[in-house]
Amino acid sequence: MDIANAMKVFTAVVEAASFAKAADRLELSRGMATHYVAQLEAHLGVRLLHRTTRRLSLTEAGTNYCQRATHILSLIEDAGTEAAQGATVPRGTLRVTTSAIFGARHLDRAVAEYVRNNPQVEVDLVINERLVDLIEEGFDLAVRVSKEIAPGLVARRLAPVRMAVCASPAYLKKHGVPKSPEDLEHHNCLFYARPTNRSEWRFWRKGIECTVEVRGNLRSNNGDVLMNAAIDGLGVIYEPTFLVHEPLRQKRLVRVVPDWEPEEFSVFAVYPHRRFLPPKVRSFIDFLAGRFGPEPFWDFDVKPK
Repeated sequence: MDIANAMKVFTAVVEAASFAKAADRLELSRGMATHYVAQLEAHLGVRLLHRTTRRLSLTEAGTNYCQRATHILSLIEDAGTEAAQGATVPRGTLRVTTSAIFGARHLDRAVAEYVRNNPQVEVDLVINERLVDLIEEGFDLAVRVSKEIAPGLVARRLAPVRMAVCASPAYLKKHGVPKSPEDLEHHNCLFYARPTNRSEWRFWRKGIECTVEVRGNLRSNNGDVLMNAAIDGLGVIYEPTFLVHEPLRQKRLVRVVPDWEPEEFSVFAVYPHRRFLPPKVRSFIDFLAGRFGPEPFWDFDVKPK
């Protein structure tokens, strides 16, 4: 039997002191209201109401039960109200994981602004370089820079990630300016560490792809290391504009190979499920998409002419 509905009918009958009036208020037939109360009494094994032709009165057990039932129904109503509000208002702890190259540079201030605007949300921002299992490790979402997303996950593109091939003015003055991808084979190229000690850089022009294998005397798994080495004049780098936009604006780095477009990646918000996305997750993703967008601020004034 439906205990909650039976409680609701019983307390309504007590409040109205009438089966007929309670049935009208609950939009039930009088017979159905009577049936609910009879079922409740049978379930409990006690009589809750004294019934006469003139009046209804509570038994001792009925008085105690009515008090508790009223309290329980109030709790159910409060729980429903809270759940409904929770379905629209961002609240709770939001666990986010991201990489150091993007997170420490662009998510730190974004998270601070989001928390200021959503005081009922607490954010745990975990920065690491490994690909975490979101479900197993209890993360609500990841912010990842990638070409594509692994199967089984849902992703929303937050912004493009455009690459820039650049070097310092001092390096270019000494070694010359590479104008084509093939020219890079004769330059000291600084790139992400790989077991082969070499890397392939991809370029496009008018639908034609060109891949060049580069070599150099510095490799690292950290983009800042490569960027700083390039600023100091060591060589040429192939890095995202979200990393090198400031040195480009300040002319400490200069773009090269101007007639070819480097590879493009994306910043994605990645999460395990599409259905019933909590407000804290949905609102954070919407916030990031609005903050970054199709023309992110780090690309202002640094696109090739």
